[in-house]
Amino acid sequence: MKSFSEGWRVLVRANEAAFGRNRYSLMPGLLAISDVVVGVLFASWAEALYVHLELTKSMALQTSVGYRGAALAVAVIAGLALSDASVESSIARADIGALIGRFSARFLKVVLVIAAVSVAGLTLWQPPALLVLLWFVMAGAGMLGSRMMLSIVWRALRHRGVAVQTIAIVGTGPVADRVIRQLMQTSNRAVQLVGVFDDRTRRCAGSTFVRTGSVAELLEAGKTRPIDWVLITFPESAEKPLLALTHTLKSLSVPVGLCPQTFGIGSQPAAFVDVGVGLTVTMLADRALGRWSALIKTAEDLILGGLITLLVSPLLLLIALAIALDSPGPIIFRQKRHAENNAEFDVFKFRTMRWQPDADARNVQQTLRGDPRITRVGRFLRKSSLDELPQLFNVLRGEMSLVGPRPHAVNMRTEERLCHEISARYPHRHRVKPGITGWSQVNGSRGAVTTTEQLVRRLELDLYYIENWSLRFDLWILLRTIWVVVRTTNAH
Repeated sequence: MKSFSEGWRVLVRANEAAFGRNRYSLMPGLLAISDVVVGVLFASWAEALYVHLELTKSMALQTSVGYRGAALAVAVIAGLALSDASVESSIARADIGALIGRFSARFLKVVLVIAAVSVAGLTLWQPPALLVLLWFVMAGAGMLGSRMMLSIVWRALRHRGVAVQTIAIVGTGPVADRVIRQLMQTSNRAVQLVGVFDDRTRRCAGSTFVRTGSVAELLEAGKTRPIDWVLITFPESAEKPLLALTHTLKSLSVPVGLCPQTFGIGSQPAAFVDVGVGLTVTMLADRALGRWSALIKTAEDLILGGLITLLVSPLLLLIALAIALDSPGPIIFRQKRHAENNAEFDVFKFRTMRWQPDADARNVQQTLRGDPRITRVGRFLRKSSLDELPQLFNVLRGEMSLVGPRPHAVNMRTEERLCHEISARYPHRHRVKPGITGWSQVNGSRGAVTTTEQLVRRLELDLYYIENWSLRFDLWILLRTIWVVVRTTNAH
């Protein structure tokens, strides 16, 4: 029982980041769902109250039957119409006044539109005024109450250090100073500053806040801690440095925003993106998977990964026994691989090579066809790709996905060069979790990467997958993987 509870805690901690990194961007969608549920729920209560109050019970019951379908349609329309992306900012700052004001204005518009449609006779069914009044009063109070309750819960979570946005500032100078002061004054504990990062050490002398480190140090920090936003305070006129910096920061799966030079001393253009704590910035780069996509992909990994693990568990035991009988050494082989945000993790594989405990992990030699280090059982496992099955546990731990770019070994070399030395875009393939299978693998790019052309081809396929992700795309890749494994063309 203890081992199960420990494993469950590892599973929860490993996968909670998928929601944590998107907690603010998910909020409008969650509120829309909540509004629909509240609208339908209070429609039923309004109906029951109307029947109770109406003197002519038979007429009330007859009226309420037609009311149900209309109330459901109105609840859905109201939930969508009341969706407000800026609600994140009000809730994050615990600004109850702004929350009530924005909701009241939007709800009043919904009421007026529905009333206008009804008066114009565009509906086939005209509900009694008392029934409509009951629904609007009860539903409006319920929707507003849910928002206020969410704001209270968010404030409590912030005091516990949970619902906090982590923001890193890139660039020093007056703009950076004003941004940091704004965060400190209005965030109401909603923001944790990662630090101020800048490669231009000469610009730090006139800054109020101390420079934390370089951009490279920010990238290292992103490997070990979640970052919700990176805000750049460079001037827009510095086009080349901005492009280069954005390209570098895209290796982190973090939204990157450009702060206007007039921040804190002038009005902000309406086209800017709301960070969620009263700041508006120009979006330069976004997460590879944002809003609901990360949540859907995590659910896909946990549900499908768990089912597949249960189905193949007898096969896992048989393979483990065969490896133990074939050659000495551990059954599971662990190796450092690149994870999301260029971090590192231990990938699990069935051992397919002769055990070399003193092998140098810093100089990884790729496995080639006919490699003498491969065992007899290992040759079959590699050809059938069964050696990858233990990575299902990496998926359940939240370190990998079922589908994604294959995790390359840390310090892997191609033509005697590190991969990021061959292509500056190579770190961008780590903006999502690595996968057991991927778009590259089902398109013939499997096995060792021995030439620059092979690396570039695989990188192009990986980036295409990241830029075009969808649940349907993942399921299609999983189905094609079955066919590719059966063919066993390039595996070795």
